[in-house]
Amino acid sequence: MAENKTKKEDLFSKLNSKQGFSLGIGAAILIVLVFLAFLALDGKNISISKNADQNSPDTTTTSAQGAQPNVDISQVDTKGEPFIGNVNAPVTMAYWFDYQCPYCKKFETETLPDLINKYVNTGKLKVVFKDFQFLGPDSQTAGAAAEAVWELYPTKFMDWQTAMFNAQGEENSGYDSKDNIIKLTKTIPGIDADKVSALMDQKKTAIQAELDGDKTEGTNLGINSTPAFIVGKQLISGAEPASSFEQAIDGELKNK
Repeated sequence: MAENKTKKEDLFSKLNSKQGFSLGIGAAILIVLVFLAFLALDGKNISISKNADQNSPDTTTTSAQGAQPNVDISQVDTKGEPFIGNVNAPVTMAYWFDYQCPYCKKFETETLPDLINKYVNTGKLKVVFKDFQFLGPDSQTAGAAAEAVWELYPTKFMDWQTAMFNAQGEENSGYDSKDNIIKLTKTIPGIDADKVSALMDQKKTAIQAELDGDKTEGTNLGINSTPAFIVGKQLISGAEPASSFEQAIDGELKNK
């Protein structure tokens, strides 16, 4: 009897050991499955976040946007830069752009005319144009031409700027080659396109340094997409509706 009891106890001990082992494996598998499910859900959230970034706001981006940086228009170098409006206007808006950026075209054709009528023409706002020519060689060429036009014919700059954005084509398709830009420039009354072309060649190094300086300045201020604007201490990214700019400008005017 004692021998049979011992055998039964050994059998139960082995069974309990196997059951414990099985339960341990089961628990481990369950933990792994829960962890994998969490990763899958988290991956979906990351994917949604990326898709949301791509669909908002209307910007062409160089890198992922982070928290809004601290900015101040007083930190922006506006000396010698192309601008429209009264030089002593109470409010200044710095505007970084790329000639090939479709959202810059949206701003120039849909929003800027309203701001010009309401604020620039009434002496309340000065808009300073800052280069952020990052989309390729055509952007660089267009930026160089803009510098030449501003130096030679500042009163015609906005006419030229408008014509350039109206003629915007596919990115780096050659529509902003120097030959095409000079052809377009010849259609604008009051500008000698040959002089613009010559100045682009004569001051190539200095003009490139100016383009690079504007972009570096923008990057240092936390700008990584176009269009981007600084009004007072506010950074506006993207081709926002006119109301967004009006709110920022009116806020600055109240403080003057």
